[in-house]
Amino acid sequence: MLLKKHVLTINKDFIKKKKFTKLEIKKIILKSIIHNKNLKPKLRALAFYKLSRLPLKSFISKQNNNLCLLTGRIGGVLKLTNLSRHSMKRLGVVGNLQNIKVITW
Repeated sequence: MLLKKHVLTINKDFIKKKKFTKLEIKKIILKSIIHNKNLKPKLRALAFYKLSRLPLKSFISKQNNNLCLLTGRIGGVLKLTNLSRHSMKRLGVVGNLQNIKVITW
């Protein structure tokens, strides 16, 4: 059950990234229409309106790029391994990580 939950979390993140790429293409096209001075002002205003109505998922700052591979956690993910600090500690205590010891005091 727990593994199924983490797989669903990772799948949801994959779907969000897919939607982001579609919206990113749309956003680039609308921006190019807005900045094109040869087009009619009415068309440029319509493109600006459509750009302002895009959902927040279309912004890069709203994307979660760091996701733990084992647990699906968003926070506390180490860049070197793409694992969260909790899963790193769990693997270190068991001894599944090579050349890494967990020091507790």
